[in-house]
Amino acid sequence: MQQRRYPISLVALILGIAVINVLAEMYYWYWTMRWFDRPMHFLGGVWLAASALWWVYERKGVIPPRFSRVLLVCVAAAFGIGALWELMQAGLGLETAGHVSRLGGTISDLLFDILGGVAAAVWGWARVKK
Repeated sequence: MQQRRYPISLVALILGIAVINVLAEMYYWYWTMRWFDRPMHFLGGVWLAASALWWVYERKGVIPPRFSRVLLVCVAAAFGIGALWELMQAGLGLETAGHVSRLGGTISDLLFDILGGVAAAVWGWARVKK
């Protein structure tokens, strides 16, 4: 079985996220626009979930049997990596600022990660059904 290459669209998405993140850090968008991290978490969730779909199914040329499987893979990837990211941020916050960020912000970040995962699942399932 020949493995399929990683999609250029996912490479473009992560590069786009990286460019936006660099600009956001340079121009303090995360601090001046308090809502700005929400679309970034959403896009990160989309990229993580779509990459997980590629890894589990598409690179092997396997068709997922049910939407519930696709949704599980996507949400698990987005939530799992998102939770690790939040733990890393908490550790950095303790180390540098001496405190952890607000719980509400963490929950919001994870929610937008999951929403991105759900969006990727719907998109991925629609692609399979074509």
